[in-house]
Amino acid sequence: MSSIAPAHPDPCAARGETADALRTLRNLLEAAANEAARIRAGAALGNADRFQVGEAVDLGREALALAGILGAVPAAATDADPSLTTDSREAA
Repeated sequence: MSSIAPAHPDPCAARGETADALRTLRNLLEAAANEAARIRAGAALGNADRFQVGEAVDLGREALALAGILGAVPAAATDADPSLTTDSREAA
């Protein structure tokens, strides 16, 4: 197991819990993508003020940060379980 692991007060304690968290995240991301499309369409109609535009940019940055966290999952999993090779991570 890696000696340097990102800290979280409530990490997934079992693979089933990880599966549940991934399913929840997928549902939230689908809803977020729909809302983002609605916001973009409304902005194209003039229905966004400068503060809302700024907030949209901030949320986009937060989404990129989330992508970075999820992108680090394969390496973290391999550190914790060396039997997960690069090939199995790419297949997952």
